[in-house]
Amino acid sequence: MIFRSRIKRLAGVALWAIAAPALAQTVPAGAPQADGDVDMEIITVTGTRIKGNFEAPTPVQSIGTELIDQRGTTNVANVINEIPAFTGTLTPASTNLNSRQNGVNVVDLRGLGTNRNLVLVNGRRSTPFDEFENVDLNVVPSLAIERVDVVTGGASAAYGSDAVSGVINLIYNERLDELKLNAQYGISDRGDAANLRLSGAWGSFFDEGRGHILLAADYDDNKGIPKANARGWQRRSPAIVSNPADTDGDSDNPSDGIPAFMFRDNAVLFIASPNGVTLPGGPVGNLEFFSDGVARPRILGDVYGTFMSGGSGSRLADQTALVVPTERFNVLAAVSYEVAGGVEAFGEASFARSKSRGALVNAFSFGGDRGLVIKPENPYLPADVAALGQSFTLYRTFEEFDPITSASRTESMRFVGGLKGEFGSNWSWEVSAQYGQTDFSNKQYNNLLVDNLVKAADAVQVGDDIVCRVNADADPLNNDAACVPINVFGKGSPSQGAIDYITDTGVSKTRIKQTVFSAEIGGELFEGWAGPILATVGGEHRKQKLHRTANAPNDNEEFLIVNAQPLDGKYDVTEGFAEVVIPLLAGDQRLDFNGAARYTHYSTVGNVVTWKAGLTFDPIDILRFRGTISRDIRAPSIGETFVETVLLFGNLSNPFDPGSGTSLVRVPLSGNVNLSEESALTKTLGAVLSLGSFRASIDYWDINLKDAIGSLSPQDVVNRCFAGETDICSLITFGPDDSLFEVRQQNLNLGTYKLRGLDFEARYSTELGNGTLGLGAVASYLIHKKIAPSGGTPLDVAGELGGRNAGGMPDFKATLSANYEAERWGAFVQARYIDGGVYDVTFGPEDLSNEDNNVGSVIYVDMSVKFKFESANGKGTEIYAGVDNLFDRTPPVLPVDFISNSATNASIYDVIGRKYYVGVRARF
Repeated sequence: MIFRSRIKRLAGVALWAIAAPALAQTVPAGAPQADGDVDMEIITVTGTRIKGNFEAPTPVQSIGTELIDQRGTTNVANVINEIPAFTGTLTPASTNLNSRQNGVNVVDLRGLGTNRNLVLVNGRRSTPFDEFENVDLNVVPSLAIERVDVVTGGASAAYGSDAVSGVINLIYNERLDELKLNAQYGISDRGDAANLRLSGAWGSFFDEGRGHILLAADYDDNKGIPKANARGWQRRSPAIVSNPADTDGDSDNPSDGIPAFMFRDNAVLFIASPNGVTLPGGPVGNLEFFSDGVARPRILGDVYGTFMSGGSGSRLADQTALVVPTERFNVLAAVSYEVAGGVEAFGEASFARSKSRGALVNAFSFGGDRGLVIKPENPYLPADVAALGQSFTLYRTFEEFDPITSASRTESMRFVGGLKGEFGSNWSWEVSAQYGQTDFSNKQYNNLLVDNLVKAADAVQVGDDIVCRVNADADPLNNDAACVPINVFGKGSPSQGAIDYITDTGVSKTRIKQTVFSAEIGGELFEGWAGPILATVGGEHRKQKLHRTANAPNDNEEFLIVNAQPLDGKYDVTEGFAEVVIPLLAGDQRLDFNGAARYTHYSTVGNVVTWKAGLTFDPIDILRFRGTISRDIRAPSIGETFVETVLLFGNLSNPFDPGSGTSLVRVPLSGNVNLSEESALTKTLGAVLSLGSFRASIDYWDINLKDAIGSLSPQDVVNRCFAGETDICSLITFGPDDSLFEVRQQNLNLGTYKLRGLDFEARYSTELGNGTLGLGAVASYLIHKKIAPSGGTPLDVAGELGGRNAGGMPDFKATLSANYEAERWGAFVQARYIDGGVYDVTFGPEDLSNEDNNVGSVIYVDMSVKFKFESANGKGTEIYAGVDNLFDRTPPVLPVDFISNSATNASIYDVIGRKYYVGVRARF
């Protein structure tokens, strides 16, 4: 029934969709979209390396400059993330709780992972910014882009590793012959999220058309939303909490019909407050300490485990950045020149800088092995509590200083040079070299030095002075001359000197270098029985190296959060590839075969073969069927392979010795040089209908990924070994009598991902009045997404919107658009539909009520208008304005189950609300 209802929705979208420009337009080879007049040269489409009048069987969607302008976007990633097949996994709005990658803009096709889709710039790999090989689109000068091709199927045979879910290719306008300027300002309905963009691009032919130059620059300053409590839906402070009325587990009442969890507003932390509290129980239980030196019974609300509704507690999420402020600057220069007949030299140089800074969470101490143990002789302790003669643990958040704040800075440079040309009547070739370098630095301001806090809080009286106990005992080897005793009783009590001692800035700096040499040649091999047989062959050699340093507190695991570790790693790749197109039928019915293969040698995983086979069949002029099957791979990244060993300890239970309880065990964390590649079998099958100015397509896709790289928690390693998974037992070192001596944490090829879905697209345009009306639709239906990132039983997370299980995403998304272009003015409107689903796919009525677990659908409406001032050269200037989220739809309440109870899933829903923008564009 669910599948049938989704098909009905697809049919409804199809009837509505009559569109150009659509959100994502399928562009056949030979259909240029450059601004201004262009000749009808063949355009290389990203789905294939074959150059010629051929359309690949792999589905390709394309975003043109028209849509980027109509959306008023300041970053091309924002438009890409609105395509239903994408999910906004890493964006300035979704990384508010991300300790290192906050503020970045990374695309995620199919929700399969940000490093399982390949990002290209002009058909060549972009340099990643981190050890997991993610590419930040903040560094791309968007005004220079002519179009963005999105291959929505596996493409490793054509482009190599990482192209499991597809390819995103940002293609510059190398035929621009004018000056384009753009200035835009936007602000939200609430007066925040202000954004300023200034950009320009200039292109010109020279030497009678033999050469072309392109210069572009882009500046974007987004002030973001520095605090989450700027929105009313966050000020509700919702949380998912344990239901005290639930009686499950009682042998007399195994299924009581009462859910184990429930949603509650006005949630605060039961386990801490800014003043410092003790938990109920014992002679020093349930006290709250105040800065006037008095301890009072703590006011409790309704307690539900970690949280409570009402009462005196901390609200950590209020201080978290809702949208991380980000500033970026890009500059690009590209030049080409015909140096001889049929031979062209080309070069490209670019530099980009991106900066972001966003609050994560207030520092805290929640007990445990490194908790705040207060002894009765502490001179700051109120006298009546000290008189009880009891040591106790204090639970506290720290609001005396700013929250722990993550600041990231990315600087990248990229240089490309090469030669390309043509010979004979149908042959072309290209050789190129590129060097890319990315410097990514991250700082964690106000990070808590946990051991320093423990020492500072253990204060004693020596004469007239209050000192740290480590400096008062008789052991000089235990002294810490820098230690400043801290008064932790009551908000505002710590001195500035003590704050300076217990906090520091964590610093890590990463440099990635990438060198690529490539060559390819292609053309018509010979005339076959049904047409010319085309082929392209080539090779590529790539080196990648990463070096990361971290300051001493990070390296020594002294901080409360993050503790980035030094990292060094490198690998090189040598590849050879071939692609062929063989016409099998010609005439009224046309059938083409497209095949590709790539042989790769990695210095890390050895030899790998990827391949693709596809067919296109045109039974009649207006209808085309297409299908592919491919083997695609992702090689392990430097971060997954070369992480240095860090010795940690953890309390583990030992099922091999049931009577032993829990014990402290060595749990070293390390990389794994023995990882193998992830491999996927990808299938697509679709049809394209073309009737005049109407074009529609529907594609079925199936991705089966195995040997996915993931890690197990130490306890999972022990449990799964005990359950009979003998391969995992190699991670355990046993001591005498089956005791646990060491359990290694390292990445393994354990996981599986099985995804299946449908993509639909349609567009139509017609003359209406004095202009042109275009209508369009694009939709994606996720039939299932069965994932087991660390092995075990797969879980279908299609339709999960709460984010409790990794990888959850809507099972149906669609975007409908309408555009009207007249001589002097234009208007654009689109509706983005996100289907409803559930908060947690594993929950039934015994876990969460249907009312809380069911999530309704959301529709966002965006619109823009423009007015043109014509000039003598026919290009002129236009002013424009727009509104995003016109009806100010708030996100559904989906409490994040974390120490900071954020109210919704920012990777799916708009957290800004209604936003306005105005701007001016000029062309000369």
